[in-house]
Amino acid sequence: MDVNIVKTEEYYHAMTEASMCDCDYCRSYRLQIKSAYPKVAEYLAAFGIDVEKPFETSPLEPDENGVLEYCGCQYIAFGKCESEYHHVIGNVEFRAATSYPSTGIEQEHFVIEMFPIRLKYTL
Repeated sequence: MDVNIVKTEEYYHAMTEASMCDCDYCRSYRLQIKSAYPKVAEYLAAFGIDVEKPFETSPLEPDENGVLEYCGCQYIAFGKCESEYHHVIGNVEFRAATSYPSTGIEQEHFVIEMFPIRLKYTL
């Protein structure tokens, strides 16, 4: 993976709360992800990615204990990523995403996704 860390950091720094999805699932994710998965947050931060500002999340319905499983959480990074990229932290897997909404970004970039993420549904 060859990430332009400066450009990626600039992208996340410019992202405002108003530009992010405000559904309860996404807000719940943003409120908890950094404290619930500190090693994941640290890993992504090394590439300039702000774990609290996902590009896309894919939650399932809350289970009987009020826990949401996100079967995919996606982030934008500037640079290149080989299709074979795979990394694991605990039980969380990272890979280059192959399916995601249009980013609208013309510069060279890719989407990284991680899964599964399990968080208490708080909203």
